[in-house]
Amino acid sequence: MKKKIDRRVGVAKVRLLGLMAAIGLGFLVGVLFARIEWRSVTNRDARPLPTVAEGFRLTDHLGRSHELSRYQDAKAVVLFFAGNGCPIVRQSVPLLKELRDRYSPKGVVFLMIDSVLQDTLDDVVKESEEFKIDLPVLLDTTQLVARTLGVQRTAETLIILPNAWRIVYRGPLDDRFDYGATKPIASKRWLEAALTAVLEGKPVSESSGPVKGCLIDFKKLPEHVSYARQVAPIIAQKCAPCHTEGNVAPFAFDGYESVRSRAGMIREVLMTRRMPPWHADPHYGSFANDRSLSDDEMLVVTSWLEVGARRDAGADPLESYSGPSLTWTLGEPDQVVALPAVQEISAAGVFPYRYVRMPLNLSEDKWVRAVEVRPTNRKVLHHCLIFVRYPSRLRHLQPDYDRGLDGYFAGYVPGAMPTPFPENTGKFLPKDGLLVFQLHYNATGKDETDRTELGLYFHEQRPPQELSTRAAAMTELRIPPGASDYETMAVHRLDHDALLWDMSPHMHYRGSRFQYEARYPDGRTEILLSVPGYNFNWQTAYRLKEPKRLPAGTEIVCRGAFDNSARNPANPDPTAWVEFGEQTFEEMFIGYLNYSIPVDATQTLAAVREDS
Repeated sequence: MKKKIDRRVGVAKVRLLGLMAAIGLGFLVGVLFARIEWRSVTNRDARPLPTVAEGFRLTDHLGRSHELSRYQDAKAVVLFFAGNGCPIVRQSVPLLKELRDRYSPKGVVFLMIDSVLQDTLDDVVKESEEFKIDLPVLLDTTQLVARTLGVQRTAETLIILPNAWRIVYRGPLDDRFDYGATKPIASKRWLEAALTAVLEGKPVSESSGPVKGCLIDFKKLPEHVSYARQVAPIIAQKCAPCHTEGNVAPFAFDGYESVRSRAGMIREVLMTRRMPPWHADPHYGSFANDRSLSDDEMLVVTSWLEVGARRDAGADPLESYSGPSLTWTLGEPDQVVALPAVQEISAAGVFPYRYVRMPLNLSEDKWVRAVEVRPTNRKVLHHCLIFVRYPSRLRHLQPDYDRGLDGYFAGYVPGAMPTPFPENTGKFLPKDGLLVFQLHYNATGKDETDRTELGLYFHEQRPPQELSTRAAAMTELRIPPGASDYETMAVHRLDHDALLWDMSPHMHYRGSRFQYEARYPDGRTEILLSVPGYNFNWQTAYRLKEPKRLPAGTEIVCRGAFDNSARNPANPDPTAWVEFGEQTFEEMFIGYLNYSIPVDATQTLAAVREDS
């Protein structure tokens, strides 16, 4: 009997121990999942989630630019993180659109952000069309926005208040979705409740459940980034050409200390894409003068800044960097044409364009292989365009240079590096022509002077191709007050087979986007250049790596838009009607083109022969 009792006690003990082990294991598993769940709502480095949103600028799937600071006047900004193929994202879109329709009229901005590495532009466009997503989907190709906001999963939603860019809500839209299960009706509508509280001026008090979505795989950040071997070469190539002593930038990157002391500002201008000043969408075209940072370069520099911008041992490459020549970059010109008088620029004010005429004084007609416009004061000259006025004997060749509507002979903009014309091309200069300098100056806070010069480099004989700078222009502009996306277009038709070398969009302070499209004679279309975030301060000529062959009859269609609203920080007056005009408080829409055609196909050769 005693043995039976002992045996039963033993079995009971074993069962009790087994139960305790099971409870312990369950506890450990619970802790483990709790830690996993906690890590799912924090970033992977287990750092505290940010409570303030860092500024950023991204381009959406339709080629429109979005900068967070532009929504300063919104009541709230909602960010919804998307990803192609995520079932929870796809099922969340109808509710997100419903909330957008209800709350946008009340001042709430809704944006979707895709930070998934494998989601290409074409994939996002296809997904948006298939699932009827009519919200902008911003492409976070570096994943820096998701990282800085601490986002880990798709379907995570944030509410940001623009008054101090505080993040007041983070979580799912509602509680309908779980992995492999869906409620027919939500019992908790967390985002809606949070938006209602925000609009009523109340704190967002109710905490949400965990985010259920697809885990975002982040690209591994560079480790042990070297200032000397990795960071300094990027700065020398992409930043220092303007940031040298005496150049257009306000300070020089002439060594480690000059970079480290501006670490915070560097990160800000990289995140908002203000620097380097390159505004072309990388999805269209390939350009020889591209000064943007690649995604990998962005990660190298931002990773280095994040860990304290430390310097490693060895020589500092920036200390030996001399920057671009402030004399003649292309060598001594064959002829120099200087402004006849020094231009005086006041310490303050907004200045109208200045026009200065002067004779060429050539001994004979010339073909030009290169030009270089050299300001003596790069800090004040915003841009310079130079036009040729033909003599009466060649007046029928005169391009419509009035206000630059149909091209120009030579030009200067800050940051542009002079380059010779493409091989075997040239521009024609008549011996008894006139040059007209169009000069636009900016104030610097002190009185300044400038005496810009034009360097001319001649061919020894006529080249086989004539290089033409022409344009598509729209002069019938009437932009309403407050219009945030006033669209327009212009067309330039090619009468001959041509080689396209570069494109340069031109608008003023209200310009917001610009696109070049080739419409071929066979009906095909091709986007040649897209500038989602146009910036008047940088009149860039986007030079193709390889010239584009365009058959006769091709139309270059330029499409763009103006932002005349209060959200545009550069807008001189959002209450004004705006029409075409030369002054910066007016507007222009000009799409410049540099292309070449055989000299034998132009009127120039025939006219010169006839005249001679």
